[in-house]
Amino acid sequence: MAKFRVTASSLNVRTGPSINDLIITALPRNTIVEPIDVSLDERWYQIEVQQGGNTIRGWIAKGYLTAEETDPIGAPQWFTIAEGEIGVNEVAGPGNNPRIVEYHQSTTLRATEDSVPWCSSFVNFCMEKAGIQGTGSASARSWRNFGRNLDAPRLGCIVVLRRGPNPNNGHVGFFAGESASHLRLLGGNQSDQVKFSNFPKSMLLAYRWPTNEP
Repeated sequence: MAKFRVTASSLNVRTGPSINDLIITALPRNTIVEPIDVSLDERWYQIEVQQGGNTIRGWIAKGYLTAEETDPIGAPQWFTIAEGEIGVNEVAGPGNNPRIVEYHQSTTLRATEDSVPWCSSFVNFCMEKAGIQGTGSASARSWRNFGRNLDAPRLGCIVVLRRGPNPNNGHVGFFAGESASHLRLLGGNQSDQVKFSNFPKSMLLAYRWPTNEP
């Protein structure tokens, strides 16, 4: 994850991701933190800080932080492209976001509505912009056959997930991190937008990487 700077005059570090959890310590303004995990509601970061020679692990509210670094070191080009799309979201009502329609044009389906599932379209778009041929398919599970398999994830690798009991359904995004139980993906059509989201590891189908990329 990126590093962040504390903007509050004093930011409480708590035992859990809630204002009801106990305060362990507080961080002064301009403290630099590097999160190690994120809460399921994505409102809190877990951090480790050194104080008095001791390592303190706790949770801080994201609303009192500003990004110190925008791109992870060593991120592949397609991941950086994906980061640049963060915040693109579906249009409520009858309209369509032209940027999402543009994502769709990287697949053979070439959908013209942003309500059509677009996670695979987004991954195809990012790979295409990076000069790498994707699957060209609007199906998330098409990425199970893309490139080469990875036994363990690496930053920016393509993560294919199952979605429900139907073997034809799935989700695809880019690996951004993990906790003991969840994978953190940067992807499209995550709560109808491009964003970071957490998914249970029980949904995992495959980690994939472009064949000709080191």
